[in-house]
Amino acid sequence: MLDCTASVVIYNNPPDMIRNAIMSFLSCSLDCELYVIDNSPTDSLKTLLADLPVKYHFYGSNAGYGSGHDLAISKELNSRYHVISNPDIIISPSTIVTLCSFMAEHPDIGMVCPKILNEDGTIQCLNKRYPTVFDLFARRFIPKSLHYLIQTRLDRYEMKDVGYEDICDVECISGCFMFCRTEVLKDVGGFDDRYFMYFEDFDLSRKIQLAGYRTVYYPHASVTHLWERASHKSLKMTWVHVQSAIKYFNKWGWKFLCTH
Repeated sequence: MLDCTASVVIYNNPPDMIRNAIMSFLSCSLDCELYVIDNSPTDSLKTLLADLPVKYHFYGSNAGYGSGHDLAISKELNSRYHVISNPDIIISPSTIVTLCSFMAEHPDIGMVCPKILNEDGTIQCLNKRYPTVFDLFARRFIPKSLHYLIQTRLDRYEMKDVGYEDICDVECISGCFMFCRTEVLKDVGGFDDRYFMYFEDFDLSRKIQLAGYRTVYYPHASVTHLWERASHKSLKMTWVHVQSAIKYFNKWGWKFLCTH
């Protein structure tokens, strides 16, 4: 059995970004295997990976983030752990080894996320509590100049009240990097393919919790996230974000102000 497998879904990403992400994973010292799922219109990126020991799969269409990863998850993954990663993630050299050890010591944990860093080393506050309609609306549509009026609420949603220095349970883990127990990931069926992009990570977090496992933040390992925040730059992606939020609330229940 392999120590770890991983999947990266790409879609017309810059070649240097893809290679850097892949090389950072392959540099870990464990017995690992990487699946690259290409959702791009053509398989022109295949030549970029010809010299690398990865399993390349051309999807043939842009089926979405979760569906791309599900293609890898549906394979006969002979591994203890499986990494779900963005192509804009750079994995620190010891991260995979550290997370494998942590998970081995805590069989009640189904999924863990490390500390997510910006390029300058500052922390991205991506841990989330279960969202409410107000939380999502406020973050997206209330002007930042007025955020001071609801800052306590925004900080609570991003778990800044708990902080990012200690190990803690997290209700919603970011899909940019998810370190999963392979058996658990397969038992819950991977991602829900009704989400094209956004909220599939929150949905997976809840499915793993529903199966009786913890979802945990572990700050003693890190990755760097070259964050683009596409939904903040494009009206089209904003609409995709809204559609996914509606699907999430339809599935898990509509919460407008309180999460509990």
